[in-house]
Amino acid sequence: MSPQFDRFEGVSIFDDKGEVKHLVDKVVHEKDSEVAIDRMRKMDFSYIFTLYKKGRKKEVELTRTEIEASWDWKNGNIDETLQRKIENTIAEL
Repeated sequence: MSPQFDRFEGVSIFDDKGEVKHLVDKVVHEKDSEVAIDRMRKMDFSYIFTLYKKGRKKEVELTRTEIEASWDWKNGNIDETLQRKIENTIAEL
């Protein structure tokens, strides 16, 4: 269990929209600096990001598990599945 998640307190990276957006933004810009986050919305157990590049948009859904596994993203520890999903979506743009 990540140190930022406490099931009794209910605090986690998943619940911090700003932190999740920064995480995705970091992965996106490392892959392609021309891609931007057009929109993000939170579902019950996932976030859906709409990525935008040169008039084209594509959605990627990231699950709570993938986001929680990336709690230490600032130190470069990002879940491989999360990173792969974002990179594949960018490749489709």
